[in-house]
Amino acid sequence: MWRRMAPRSGVRVRTAATAALVVALALAVAGVALVLLLDRSLRSVAASQVELVAEQIAVPLAEGESPAEAVRNAGSPVALVQVIGPGSVVLAATAPLAGQAPMVTERPKPDVVVVGETGDLVLDRDDVFVVAARGVATTAGARTIVVAESLDASGRSVEVARNLMLVGGPVLVLVAGGATFVASGRALRPVEAIRARVAGLTDRDLDQRVPVPPVRDEVGRLAVTMNAMLGRLQAGQSAQRQFVADASHELRSPLSTIVAGLDLVRGRDGPDTARIAAMRADAERLTRLVDDLLLLARADERGLSPRAEEVDLDEVLYAEQLRLRSTAEVQVSVDVEAVRVVGDRAQLSRVVRNLVDNAARHCAGEIALGLRRVEHGAVLEVADNGPGIPVAERSQVFGRFVRLDAGRGRGAGGAGLGLAIVAEVVRAHRGRVEVLDGPRGGALFRVWLPAAPAPDPTPVMEGRG
Repeated sequence: MWRRMAPRSGVRVRTAATAALVVALALAVAGVALVLLLDRSLRSVAASQVELVAEQIAVPLAEGESPAEAVRNAGSPVALVQVIGPGSVVLAATAPLAGQAPMVTERPKPDVVVVGETGDLVLDRDDVFVVAARGVATTAGARTIVVAESLDASGRSVEVARNLMLVGGPVLVLVAGGATFVASGRALRPVEAIRARVAGLTDRDLDQRVPVPPVRDEVGRLAVTMNAMLGRLQAGQSAQRQFVADASHELRSPLSTIVAGLDLVRGRDGPDTARIAAMRADAERLTRLVDDLLLLARADERGLSPRAEEVDLDEVLYAEQLRLRSTAEVQVSVDVEAVRVVGDRAQLSRVVRNLVDNAARHCAGEIALGLRRVEHGAVLEVADNGPGIPVAERSQVFGRFVRLDAGRGRGAGGAGLGLAIVAEVVRAHRGRVEVLDGPRGGALFRVWLPAAPAPDPTPVMEGRG
């Protein structure tokens, strides 16, 4: 079974190569035909020329003019002429044939012309000759006029034409291929503009449209179709975001009421105390999920727009260390420098908490928090000693509702939105986040944020004595 192979070259290259191949084939056929026709035409002209010379000699010869006189008056500067009498005696001849035997053995009847080509003349030359033998009746008896003309000049003309084709053909092929390459590039330029615009679009840029060429050809119709598709995607995405936002808003109040009611019931002793505690945990989990959905819906609709305030990241990390030690049975090591950044404290605290909670869910009992100042920025690191994240899946962990196989169970907690929120908040703060191999064998999440400028030292006022 044949399998379709992916093309290795672009459309422009394939189009140019096809055009060059077509031109090459056309030139080859036309060149061969031209050379053959030229050769035949030149040979025909030479044959007509020797027939004409033979006619010019035959007329005065038939009227009684002597052979020498007839040859001298009608001789061609490029033709070789002999007048042959009975017994193959040469009665007259042009200078190159003086004293030579008859050129041919043909003796046509009067007014009969025989034309042919031969390379076996009495001359010491390798040329091919076209020869015309004409019979003529004179008052002195039957005579044979033989006229020969070399085809060397015709051969040289054919050779020149062939060489021109051999030299000019490849040049024409290259010119045709290059012109097609340039022309196809200009024709595909609108397609490349459409591709570049679509390639740069994200889920937040669906309100943009691709450029529509002024000429409504196939490319123009493609651009119109692409814009219509982007419009449908934008409408569907807007409807989806609106639904998430509306549903999240509608769920917040009932969940708050349920949590408050469970808090009241939980204070009473009874056989259902454990069940009520589990229900409250589920209610809190749903509350966090609704809050995450609301935050992402705001990010999709108009961006997070973080506040610009100075935030001491080291304080945020120490607060998370205390919270983790009081709520989880893990060992937390901290290596923190005093670093201040400009951003939204609540959002940055959420970044740290989500990273720490993610590490706590997947670690094997140890978590390391790090913070250091680098040039024009701050680097925050959260590492664990868990199974880590495969390289092939690291680009997916910041997607929404993405949970790797190790954390898909409900008991592991998390809905796959924590790292997506981290990515959104870090992007809103003009930072970046990446996943690496941790020093303890697990995953290392590294966040870079632009740091606030260091405060100027307070000047010391000297008192006067």
